[in-house]
Amino acid sequence: MSASSAREPSRPFGIHDYQIEYLPVDAPREVNIRARSAAPLRVGDRYTIDRPDGLCDLIVEEIYRLAGGRWNARCRVSDLWL
Repeated sequence: MSASSAREPSRPFGIHDYQIEYLPVDAPREVNIRARSAAPLRVGDRYTIDRPDGLCDLIVEEIYRLAGGRWNARCRVSDLWL
């Protein structure tokens, strides 16, 4: 992989079927993001997700590819503003 392609961000979060799970729900330290038809996230990507009670800064740590084009991204919460 070239240095220029490593810097290009992935382009998720269009109109897709994302499911976001906070673990634990009340004060998450980990977030799982799943989808069936969306392009997968990439390890090292960073995102800020707006929850009903605040914001989470996330870092994608692992991607699990599943059958049928589905995937699951395990993300670490690097910051949480409630």
